[in-house]
Amino acid sequence: MSAAWRIAIRELSGGLKGFWIYLACITLGVAAISSAGSVTEVFTRGLAGEARMLLGGDAMFAVNQRRLTEDERAYAENLGDVSEKVTLTVMGTAGDLRRQVDLTGIDDAFPLVGEMELSGDTSTTFEQRGELWGAAVSQSFLDQFDAAIGDEINLGPVRAVIRARLDRLPDQIGTPGSFGPEAVVSIRALEAADRLGVGQLFRTRLIVSADAELPIRELREEFDEAFPEANVRIRGPENAVDGLQDLLQTLNDFLSIIGIAALIAGGIGVEQATTSFLQSRTSAIAALKALGAESGLIRTAYTIQLGALALLGGALGLIIGAAAPYLMVSFAGDQIALPQALAIYPTPLIAALVLGLLSAGFFAIPAIGRARATPPSALFRNLSEENRTRTPLLERSLSLACLAGFVLLSTLSSSRPMITLALLAGTAVIWGAFLLTAWLIKRAAKPVADNSRGLTRLAFSNISGPGSLASAIVPSLGIGLALLSLVVAVQSNLLRQIQETAPANAPSLVFTQIPGDRAEGFDQLISDFGVDIDDSDAYRRAPFLLVRITELNGVPTAEAEIADSERWAVRGETNVTFLGPEPEGGETVEGEWWAEDYSGPLLVSVEEGAARGLGLSPGSTIGLRVFGRDLTAEVAAIRRVEWGTFDIGSNTAFIFSPGTLEAANPSHVAIARTEGSEDRALIAALKDDFAGVVVFETRPALEAASKIFDDIALAVNAAASVVTIAGLLVLMGTLGVMTQKRAVEAALLKTFGAARSQIFQLYALEFSIAGGIAALLGALIGIAAAYPIIESVFEARWSIPYGPVGVILIAALGISVLGGLFVARSVLAKPAARVLRDA
Repeated sequence: MSAAWRIAIRELSGGLKGFWIYLACITLGVAAISSAGSVTEVFTRGLAGEARMLLGGDAMFAVNQRRLTEDERAYAENLGDVSEKVTLTVMGTAGDLRRQVDLTGIDDAFPLVGEMELSGDTSTTFEQRGELWGAAVSQSFLDQFDAAIGDEINLGPVRAVIRARLDRLPDQIGTPGSFGPEAVVSIRALEAADRLGVGQLFRTRLIVSADAELPIRELREEFDEAFPEANVRIRGPENAVDGLQDLLQTLNDFLSIIGIAALIAGGIGVEQATTSFLQSRTSAIAALKALGAESGLIRTAYTIQLGALALLGGALGLIIGAAAPYLMVSFAGDQIALPQALAIYPTPLIAALVLGLLSAGFFAIPAIGRARATPPSALFRNLSEENRTRTPLLERSLSLACLAGFVLLSTLSSSRPMITLALLAGTAVIWGAFLLTAWLIKRAAKPVADNSRGLTRLAFSNISGPGSLASAIVPSLGIGLALLSLVVAVQSNLLRQIQETAPANAPSLVFTQIPGDRAEGFDQLISDFGVDIDDSDAYRRAPFLLVRITELNGVPTAEAEIADSERWAVRGETNVTFLGPEPEGGETVEGEWWAEDYSGPLLVSVEEGAARGLGLSPGSTIGLRVFGRDLTAEVAAIRRVEWGTFDIGSNTAFIFSPGTLEAANPSHVAIARTEGSEDRALIAALKDDFAGVVVFETRPALEAASKIFDDIALAVNAAASVVTIAGLLVLMGTLGVMTQKRAVEAALLKTFGAARSQIFQLYALEFSIAGGIAALLGALIGIAAAYPIIESVFEARWSIPYGPVGVILIAALGISVLGGLFVARSVLAKPAARVLRDA
């Protein structure tokens, strides 16, 4: 062992020449994985630390369209201090402006945890003075209504005066009003306006703050047993941030996969640098073996060297990963609303380091095996690629063991192991496709070379012969461009959906909470403003109400087998409608639609995806609860829905037959397409006869969504480019290797009279062929992988993004050509006589 260490230390003392690409590839992959893990851990722990604050207490009792009964409230009050909060959407009015406002009603005990931050009259903000209630509004409210503190406003049925600006709510992430105007009033103001009656659209949350941690699961069971018809959802602090934590884990998995792909793409660089270094040591290894050194000593010495360098690269990656949260907060801390727990977390860092070392082992160990198997006769002849020593069985086994460890750790450290495993399997298939393509390029290049002349013959001979750059460029550059093309294709299709398809199909205005008994009068008012209410492409209206699905085929939903993707339909209340005629935006694929004048037992049509996830088919039954009344409906039809169409009837999971749900006196929802010029006047006209109708304007929302998506796309592209950078690093390494391999060839060409321009053309052509094929294949694979994501996951319309992908192809081809020119310049910089003498 001491001899191996002496050999390793002596060679390492010569510096890192030839190993910068090796280090960079490992550093890049480890940095990407450790950064993703560190950032996720900072936010996850921050959210966990603020979970009680975000919930508002230790338990939350939530129910829609009603308040808790006296008995239900008494149950909660026995657990500790309570505070009631209701949320609803109303139309706010200030002067001549009317807009949708998110309104919150709070009691005097709010908040039980934390502080509500206000600017203005904070002592009597929510008190009633005369006929006016006090209100606190968000900055976005002040901006959009051109209002100021002291102005009188209407918040739906509540007459109020702005007494304070709402700066922060303790149970809310981000600045109040980030997604639209927001206002807070006393819950007594809503009571006085009779806005909290049973059946009206609002959500009640009763928060409990206890002296000790509450057993939420036991509370749910006990409450459901005491109040089986209550339909109240009980949550604890651990459930307060479930959605955000899931989003963070998804982001972490995505970024980790990118880091893993960078390690794989950079693996060619690791293998290339290792092989090149060990080939330069062939004479030294052969001399050692001639002097009696055993193969094990050679293997140990070079494993120490390459392992130390891998540790150095991994350590550099860890430093970047550990610093990533601090850098992010220092540059964008004010723009990040999520709570943060800044610290250095060892678990994601160690996992990233181990993945980096396993990747280095997988790609470097075979080269070490070939090197230690070098025969002493190598002292007297040069070993070409065609007759180089095969990798011994031991090193092949160790390399495969590293691969197995890499896959196992990647899978186990993911929050979605099966998805990660599937992605790794897909990466392996794609990697194999690139390796096969490289082999086919070499095979196909030979007959082309045999039937060509001049520079073309030389270029294709280089590609088909020993030292071909196809084996290095095609897999590494191709996999990076495949991922980048995938991201670009998904991004461009979704952005097109938002910017073109969505505005074309979306309504201009959405009206909710239309009184059912005055729906025809509402239609007439809309018609007075130039909307053709008889044109289904311009105006549609349908009844909507919230129901809870309680049973599927007689089995309670809590016990039924339901696909996770469709559990949303039964998790809480869901929007449903009832119609006589079949809507235009759907297509019945199983069963039959009922007659337009049907009035028999309750039937239901279920959207195809929901039906599949809930295990429903024609003849199945659904149990539902509407305002405390239990009903049963038979599934009459399964329909396919185009979710992006202009229709409010078909774009819901459940459509019931008429004749039963009318008794619930549901409100209606309407959508309209307008030119935009009369929108403000129409909204203002509603305040006289339809003051309770809430109007949502889609144009500003689509513009905001487009901007947000642009920002997200920029971040995703930046992350995906990590793999492309890894491919470019390998390309740089290839340039160095090719410079060495092509030096003698260039010297001979110069000796035989080749002009400098011809040698430049030769290597530019060689690199452009290999790089161009890698780019084309990578783009095709990326586009093919993006298609099912767009069609199945996002359910959007697909189109090939010719422009963005064309830019990627041109850039890749240009980089390849520049690489060839770089090699030509490097080999021509050396005198031919010296090169041939040294050879």
